[in-house]
Amino acid sequence: MILIDIEIYNHSKKRYELFEAIVDTGATFCAIAKHIADETGIPFHESTHLWQVNGPLTLTKTKLKIRYRETEHQLDGVIVNISQNYLRSATQDEKCKRPLTPHPLSSRIIVGKNFLEKLSQKEKKEILSYLIL
Repeated sequence: MILIDIEIYNHSKKRYELFEAIVDTGATFCAIAKHIADETGIPFHESTHLWQVNGPLTLTKTKLKIRYRETEHQLDGVIVNISQNYLRSATQDEKCKRPLTPHPLSSRIIVGKNFLEKLSQKEKKEILSYLIL
């Protein structure tokens, strides 16, 4: 897994805030959890229908203002609604088939192909070099 630091514009506080991002070379768009979108005042747009390995997925489209190394990018993104139960660790008494740790998007975002396409060749090489190690 490749993790990088990026800044997301918080529309409520009118400033950028630091987030850890998962670089997903298979994702078309950037993805942010609904609870983070709500906290940061990220505007919602229309629904979009995407296809995942296990079936169709309906998400809400948005525009994200992302800053990476002092360069600002306007990117298409999707808002993912994650069940509250997946935003916390599993308890000892909980009998479930979900992972014991919180969902990766509980405090991170995903940056996809549209983010990578905005970067310089040098920045892309630097990030993707972690795949080779």
